[in-house]
Amino acid sequence: MTTVFFYSDLDDPQAWRATLQAALPDLKFVTGPECDQPEAVDVALVWTPPPQGFRAFTNLRAVLSLGAGIDQLRLTDIDAHIPVARLIDPTLTQRMVEYCLAAVFYFHRHLHLHARHQAAREWRFLPPGNTSERRVLVLGLGELGAAVAQALAQLGFQVTGWSRSAKQITDVECRIGSAALAQSLGSCDVVINLLPLTAETSGLLNRNFFALLKPETCLIQVGRGGHLVEADLLAALDQGQVAGAFIDVFSVEPLPVDHPFWTHPYLRLTPHVASLSDPAQSSVTVIENIRRAMRGEPLQHAVDRTVGY
Repeated sequence: MTTVFFYSDLDDPQAWRATLQAALPDLKFVTGPECDQPEAVDVALVWTPPPQGFRAFTNLRAVLSLGAGIDQLRLTDIDAHIPVARLIDPTLTQRMVEYCLAAVFYFHRHLHLHARHQAAREWRFLPPGNTSERRVLVLGLGELGAAVAQALAQLGFQVTGWSRSAKQITDVECRIGSAALAQSLGSCDVVINLLPLTAETSGLLNRNFFALLKPETCLIQVGRGGHLVEADLLAALDQGQVAGAFIDVFSVEPLPVDHPFWTHPYLRLTPHVASLSDPAQSSVTVIENIRRAMRGEPLQHAVDRTVGY
């Protein structure tokens, strides 16, 4: 018998239980937050670490993230011999593409400006531009970033992608290096952040970053809350360095009710919903990784701890 411990405040445990046990009839499915017998658990399927921490699970064979990101798992708290895997599936990717396209078109069709004009009761005509006249910069060209970049390119946008390592994507100008990033920031109309959160990328979206943008540039933040220095974004919006922002991830979630983001007229917020897993689709990868973990085989979408994702 295989024992899986499930813990997430974003996902439905009963949907996951039904899906996994249909494929793995001998699977014992234990839900958190607390686990009475952590030493009996073989695989942890979680969004964040359980309150008792991972070290209580002394016989873990694998930790499987319920999202594409893994920074929320705190890798340093997971023993180095335990493999960790990200969740990558077509539905999760498609949902991220849809969200980013919606946000890009919100800015491309001047809806952020029309909202301000409505609030001021101003009837102002703004001619729509062509997608071929807009350049979108996608930061991070992993599974999600590459899919977003390709979708935008197919719609006629000029697309630049920036990543840690060299990539090749059809109709996307791919760049690496700090000099290339600075140059790209100065020429784009929209920036989409889909970078993994690492020591190098933490706080990347700061005052120095915003100072390199054109005043009409807009930000779409769907990476991790730790990428953004929130006070710096507020200042950039107030000072006209950034024209608008779509934010889905925050340094503290849920966002505190007194946070200035709630009422800022140039911000649009969503509660970390850009891309959520669907058990019916995501379970294919999870089931395979459970089987691999029990056989002692390498996991699909395994995390490289040397780079942090």
